[in-house]
Amino acid sequence: MDERLKSFLRKQFREAGREYARARDAYQSGQKCAETEDNTDSVTNGQENQNEATSEQEEMDTLRVRHRHTHPSSVFACDDTGQVRIVCRRAAEKRSVTVDSEARPSCFESGHPDCEGCVRDIRDGIVETW
Repeated sequence: MDERLKSFLRKQFREAGREYARARDAYQSGQKCAETEDNTDSVTNGQENQNEATSEQEEMDTLRVRHRHTHPSSVFACDDTGQVRIVCRRAAEKRSVTVDSEARPSCFESGHPDCEGCVRDIRDGIVETW
């Protein structure tokens, strides 16, 4: 299979997974809101609370994405020195590395497929950490 096709499919599956997670979270928060309401005005308030919870979740998702693109290293687990703890794809080992503003770890090797994939995962916020 062509590498571009693999990358495209992987990206689409990840996006579908994120969309599913957002829908699941919105549904769960809507259920919680409905459970805590009193019975007198549950019909009108339930829809308003669910809409508020959904919009709050969407706002948080937007802020996370915006923050991740401006400060990729602040989204992931860090050690005492402030370095990001990732699992290196190329060497298959745990590493503490610095991540620059373009989401490239200090061990990044341009042109290496594992390194390129790692950078994509860091930008998407799904790199494996420890």
